[in-house]
Amino acid sequence: MDPFTIAALTAMIGGSYLQHQAQQDALRRQQQAIRDGLERQRQLQIQGEQTAMRAAQDFAPETRAEKQQQIAEQTAETLAAPVSESQAIRAEQQTTQGETSDAYKAAKAKSDLQALQNAQVLARLLGKVSSAGRLRTDEAIGLMNAGQKIDQLNSFSRGNQAADQIAIQSAGVTDPTQMFIGSVLKGVGSAGLMGASGGGLSAAGIASKYGTMPGSQQTAALWAQDAGMGGGGFVDAFRDKFNGWFK
Repeated sequence: MDPFTIAALTAMIGGSYLQHQAQQDALRRQQQAIRDGLERQRQLQIQGEQTAMRAAQDFAPETRAEKQQQIAEQTAETLAAPVSESQAIRAEQQTTQGETSDAYKAAKAKSDLQALQNAQVLARLLGKVSSAGRLRTDEAIGLMNAGQKIDQLNSFSRGNQAADQIAIQSAGVTDPTQMFIGSVLKGVGSAGLMGASGGGLSAAGIASKYGTMPGSQQTAALWAQDAGMGGGGFVDAFRDKFNGWFK
C-alpha cells in the first residue's frame, strides 16, 4: 500500500472520527441538559411537598391546641394591659385626702386588687372565647399562602420545562464546523482512494465518454472536471507526486 493510499485512508478515518465525535459530544450535552432539567424539576417538587407538609402539620391536634393557647394568652395580655393601667390611675384619683385609718386603707387596697383581678379574669375569658376564631382565621390565611406558593412553584415548573426543552434540543445539535471538516476529510480520502484504484479515465477515455475531440479544450475541461469528481488523471498525477516525496 503506497503512502498516498495510506494518507487517503487516514483522511477518511479521521473524517469519520470527527463526525462521530461531534455526534457523541452532542449526545453528551443533550443527556446533561436532560439531567439538569430533571434535577430542577425535582427541587421544585421537593419545595412543593415541603410546603404542603408544613401546612398539614399546622392542623395536628397538639399543634392547634398549642397555637390556640398562645392566641388566648396574647389576647388576654392585650386586653388586660390597658385595663390595669386605667385601674391604677382611677385608684390614684380616688385616694381620700387627709388622714385615713389603716382599716380603710386595707379595704381600699383590697378593693383595687379585686377590681384588677376581675379585669384580668375577664381578659382571659375573652381571650379564650376569641382564640378559636382567631386560630381558624390564621389557619385559613396559612392555607391560602401555602396554596399560592404551590401555584407559584407549579408555574415555575411549567416555565422550566419549556426552557429545558429548548436547551435539550439546542444541546443535541452537532458542531457544524466539526461535521464540515469531517465531511471534507472523508471526501478527500474517498477521492484519493478512487484515484488510487484506477477509477479515473484518461483524456482519450474522456473524449470517448463525452463525444468530444481528443486534445480539445473542451475535452481537457471535462477531463479535469471528471478527475475532480471521481478521481482519475489529476488524482493519479497528484498521487504519483505525493508518493515521490516518500521515496
